[in-house]
Amino acid sequence: MSAVLRAPALPVAPPRVPLAQRLRASLFPDALSGLITATLLLAALWAGWKLLAWGLLDAETAANPNTCRAAAGACWGVVRDKYRLVFLGRYPMAEQWRPVAASLLLLGSVGVAALPRFFGRAGMAMLLAGLTGFGVLMAGGVAGLAPVPSDLWGGLPLTLFLAVIACLAGVPLGILLALGRRSSLPLIRILCTGFIEAVRGVPLITLLFFGAFVLPMLVPAQWRVDPMVRIAVCLAAFSAAYLAEVFRGGLQAVPQGQVMAAQAMGFTRVQVLRHVVLPQALRVTIAPTVSNFIGAVKDTSLVAIVNIYDITGSLKMAMSDPHWIAYFVEMYMVVCTVYLLIGLGIARYGRFLESRYALQ
Repeated sequence: MSAVLRAPALPVAPPRVPLAQRLRASLFPDALSGLITATLLLAALWAGWKLLAWGLLDAETAANPNTCRAAAGACWGVVRDKYRLVFLGRYPMAEQWRPVAASLLLLGSVGVAALPRFFGRAGMAMLLAGLTGFGVLMAGGVAGLAPVPSDLWGGLPLTLFLAVIACLAGVPLGILLALGRRSSLPLIRILCTGFIEAVRGVPLITLLFFGAFVLPMLVPAQWRVDPMVRIAVCLAAFSAAYLAEVFRGGLQAVPQGQVMAAQAMGFTRVQVLRHVVLPQALRVTIAPTVSNFIGAVKDTSLVAIVNIYDITGSLKMAMSDPHWIAYFVEMYMVVCTVYLLIGLGIARYGRFLESRYALQ
């Protein structure tokens, strides 16, 4: 009997449904759903029109409080008058090109280091170079730059600096804490577990108060460091404690059989960790790590409580002007937009990493 060979059937693409039909099926499948959809659409259109009229059609752009009082809509003149103070803080007016250049340098180094081709030592070198250049430009005292004390730093450059420090230092510290919590040595396991639970068990503002006011009283005067450094360390420690639990979950997701197979092939413990465990653990923790990074950026807004004026603190300082205090909503919308753009950028980058390094 002769066998008949048949080629496998090619997959048939489903018929393309028109957009109007898909929208009708998803938004108006029945009478009740259609009524709810129509109500929500009408409410959204009404709210959108009101916002457009307030923010654009009836808005006032002149930097004059008296003119704004007669306007029926928003007063964007407050942004024109206070944007330097909000975005650059109390940095000396004649030197404000330096925080702008420092921010661009820091963002550029972070953007280049975030490219997959620069992952590793090259990326770390770029980040360290960017942070060093940021510090030199902001602090001055070298290359003919006038010295500027850290208590005059503020605005968006300070927010970016603290966020990068918290994320950059939080990742390696979080990995070490996660490994320490899983260690077979009792002392290391107890210390790492105690640190993680202690930091996660208190509000961030408690750590900031400790770093800003309590720690200087506990150490000799000659050992005290700049308040900006203490606050950055507190943010990094807070971020590391939360990332440690994220990475611990990733480490537990790696099958133990792969570890045993690598050990059977003669890999050392460090090689198993570097080539087998960590690559898989970091892949499965991309999404929660990105969420922690977004949270770290937003957490920088709390440093204003300890007299470190990031963009939120500079906003509060700018809106203490009695002539503009009635128009705080407009300034808060601008600052919220800045945070939103940063968060969306981080989230978009996280989705790129997830699609690139997804486990098959």
